[in-house]
Amino acid sequence: MSYQVIARKWRPKTFEDVVGQDHVVKTMRNAIEQNRLAQAYLLCGPRGTGKTTLARIFAKALNCEKGPTIVPCCQCNNCKEIDSGNSLDVIEIDGASNNKVEDVHQKILETVNFAPVAGKFKIYYIDEVHMLTNQAFNALLKTIEEPPAHARFIFATTEADKVIGTIVSRCQRFDLRRIAIPEISGQLRKISDAEGITIDDDAIYALARGADGGMRDAESALDQIISYTGSNITEQDVLGVFGLVSREAIEGIAEAVLTSDIPRIINLISSLDSSGKDLRRLTAELIAHFRNILIYIQMGGYDPSLNLTDAQIETLKKQAAITNTAAVLSVTENLIELDGKLRLSLSPRILLETALIRSAKSASVVDLEKILKKLTNLKLELGGGDAATTASPVRQSIANTPTVSNQQIASNIPSYPVVQPVAKRTATEAAPQETKAEIEEAIFETQPIQEKSQLDDIESDIALRKRVEANPLVQEVISMFGGTIRGVRK
Repeated sequence: MSYQVIARKWRPKTFEDVVGQDHVVKTMRNAIEQNRLAQAYLLCGPRGTGKTTLARIFAKALNCEKGPTIVPCCQCNNCKEIDSGNSLDVIEIDGASNNKVEDVHQKILETVNFAPVAGKFKIYYIDEVHMLTNQAFNALLKTIEEPPAHARFIFATTEADKVIGTIVSRCQRFDLRRIAIPEISGQLRKISDAEGITIDDDAIYALARGADGGMRDAESALDQIISYTGSNITEQDVLGVFGLVSREAIEGIAEAVLTSDIPRIINLISSLDSSGKDLRRLTAELIAHFRNILIYIQMGGYDPSLNLTDAQIETLKKQAAITNTAAVLSVTENLIELDGKLRLSLSPRILLETALIRSAKSASVVDLEKILKKLTNLKLELGGGDAATTASPVRQSIANTPTVSNQQIASNIPSYPVVQPVAKRTATEAAPQETKAEIEEAIFETQPIQEKSQLDDIESDIALRKRVEANPLVQEVISMFGGTIRGVRK
């Protein structure tokens, strides 16, 4: 027998063999057990996630000689013919090359009313169904909505938004998700052990990471690396063949950014670029790494949803301890902006270096809360009281600063003529002997209360400003960061 590639040899044969699509498997199995079969199913998802595999398993479950059953035997003629793609009752159609109305009429509409040959159902599977024209879609509408009792339709697509709404509304839709790295790694380990291949865990992790959620891509990559190295595979072999970046390099760049080690950043990027690494893929992996750091900080520790190894968790713990949320958010935003620019750039290295240096600068900015904590710790070390009384060192020391005297205040403000207020009087309140002219004179000589209030505010602001500037801790902050204190209010 001729050689069969790993992706085909290890294609799942039953529902139990499917990896990473439990929500689809459970629904299909329940539909078979409860005899609630829909007339049409739409499978959506990225490449290599199991659309064709699930369609064939579902077809075997319906047309198995023991079926309908959730566990097809895979030994009867019907199951074998479906596995090989030769079944007369399971018609597989390529939507890209059979996308016209004539193709739909010839392959579906003219044959759908005929009874199945050997199985219980006649099943039409259309791959890349979004390639059909609108006329071809419209020709299918009536048949999909009210098909013969023996007919079932399964559509698969990588671009569900291109399938017209009238088709989607007549189907049960399943969105297949990208398969997680631990699940891909487990399947690759299973295949390697069965094939007698010696491969280390870091190499398997690199293959799973490079597959981008597609099991078929990971299995094809494993097949290729076996042809390159033989039965003994290391991480360096995988990185060299596929141009991937090692986990240590990604973590090293992240640490250099968080510690503002710009020379190290430049050296690492230079080394990766000269070895032919994909800088755009590197950017995506850096974004994922900083996202993991952010989740670690926000969750107060490791979250199981990250699906990381023990070594990666330890690295996250160390890097989260030397940064803060604001810094990580700033770095992530810079990298996301960079990822959009790299697609059109002819010099990705320059853009990447610039973005990482800018990220390193922003990550070194210390926020006000950290400054206050350092000042509090410094005062405690110098014997300045317990933590309860020094929770806010600047405010506490301002409160302990001596009050500026009124004479000092007066020497720093312009002199305002102060007129003693005279009570307002109306004509009815005036004494009988007072004339109208005397009453008007008393009203115009009254000092407005609002002017006196403004004068009090000025005196209070000047006093507070002098107390703040006289505080030694505030002077220390000013000397550290430069500038002066502005806009001090009560």
